[in-house]
Amino acid sequence: MNSLNTKFSFSKIEITVFILLLFLMYFPLFGHLGNLTIRIWDEARVTVNAYEMWESGDLLVTKHLGQPDLWNTKPPLLVWIQSFLMNFINPIEFAMRIPSALAGAATILLIFFFVKRQTNNIWIGFIAAVVLLSSKGYVDVHGTRTGDYDALLVFFTTLNCLMFWEFIENRQPKHLYAFFFSLALGVLTKSISALLFLPAIFLYSVYRKQFVNLLKNKHFYIGSALFIILVGGYYLFREMAAPGYLKAVGENEIWGRYLQTIEYHNEPFSFYYDHLVLSRYKAFYLLLPFGAAAGLIFKKDRRILNLTIFSLLLIVSYFLIISYSKTKLVWYDLPLYPFFAILISVFFRFLLQITDYLKVNPLYRKPVKYIIISSISIFLSFQIVAITQQSYKPKDNPYEGTDYTLTYFLRDALNGKHDLKNTYILYDGYNTMLRPYIYLLQDKGINTEIKDWKKLEPGYHVVTYQPKLKDYLLSTFETVIMETQNDIVTYKLLSRK
Repeated sequence: MNSLNTKFSFSKIEITVFILLLFLMYFPLFGHLGNLTIRIWDEARVTVNAYEMWESGDLLVTKHLGQPDLWNTKPPLLVWIQSFLMNFINPIEFAMRIPSALAGAATILLIFFFVKRQTNNIWIGFIAAVVLLSSKGYVDVHGTRTGDYDALLVFFTTLNCLMFWEFIENRQPKHLYAFFFSLALGVLTKSISALLFLPAIFLYSVYRKQFVNLLKNKHFYIGSALFIILVGGYYLFREMAAPGYLKAVGENEIWGRYLQTIEYHNEPFSFYYDHLVLSRYKAFYLLLPFGAAAGLIFKKDRRILNLTIFSLLLIVSYFLIISYSKTKLVWYDLPLYPFFAILISVFFRFLLQITDYLKVNPLYRKPVKYIIISSISIFLSFQIVAITQQSYKPKDNPYEGTDYTLTYFLRDALNGKHDLKNTYILYDGYNTMLRPYIYLLQDKGINTEIKDWKKLEPGYHVVTYQPKLKDYLLSTFETVIMETQNDIVTYKLLSRK
């Protein structure tokens, strides 16, 4: 792979590999990105925040139903991006998700170029990028495939960690400034979650005997001031604009979430490990210890040894922090995946050089290397096929049941397949996933809204699919069925019984 060593030839290989990587990324990250309707919890909430931000013109205070949102207290960087895009990109699902897909692509390319540079081998960089791209838990809902905070967060956490690594290696102030700036953007994306790698970064600076030098570096204090101005400034002005915000942040994101169980998300300590092994990283998790072992034996290559130690510190410390948290959700492990990929690429690098380490007879060296390259290629090809099948034409998860029955109906109405003029939507339960479609229908002049099913009057036209609400309507009113589609029924309410 390194036989073509002229500058022109290497550039051709680099361009070819880069184009291949872009091609492989397209289908898992961007293919049919808008197929599924807006997801019920976080994505729906963020979508409503983005829509209401554009409508109100208030860029500082995210709102839900016209009021400051103190349930979703994340800073608004993602919402700013989505609010801007939703006015130029259709459908709304694609507009909400394209920032996550682009952040996923940017993170994969970041890993590609970083590993290529550290190993001086474009193929190892390519392998690291493909491993990240093939990570089931990463290219999924609440990852790169939905309009949630996490993919953008992962880009910034990966960037700030790698910038800190570069600073320790090269002592260039620009890397330290990039570290603080990307750290601030991470906080402005998903609050305290962006800071969870800091203990490992501190430990690594101690291991490299740079912590004291860091404290003596004027650029450290300038960068810290930049971070405080950006982050502190936002939180200060947000609290001034709508008092009570900082209290809600503490309860939702800091001590409340870490020290207490929120919304019944109480799970055992092994929760993240179990999910990685059983589903989210099933294809790769066994390679992680081999990557660590391979990196630690590179005694002569201090750069690879240090990179391995850095990655291990990041992985172990972050994993322990989220495992000790009282509130656990599967996607909290997402920032780990880029460093998993780096560690596994170190193992594949070792495999590609194993004939040199074992001093294999020159007669067998080339066939052994071809066998290793072919095995790695086949293995990664299977993973790319698997992730493409998972993501390219996504389907609703069976466990979500009928959560999205009405969202698809409303999307069809938005496309002219149903007439909802002067018709109320009835839904018993959390209904934020319906509201983006209601807003868009109203923008088109269609007079419809979600109605409290306990406050209905004769003469109303109503739509529902839930058996409980159907039973209530039929027992309370004389009705006429106006339209049916599967379980969804449009009724005209006549007199009360």
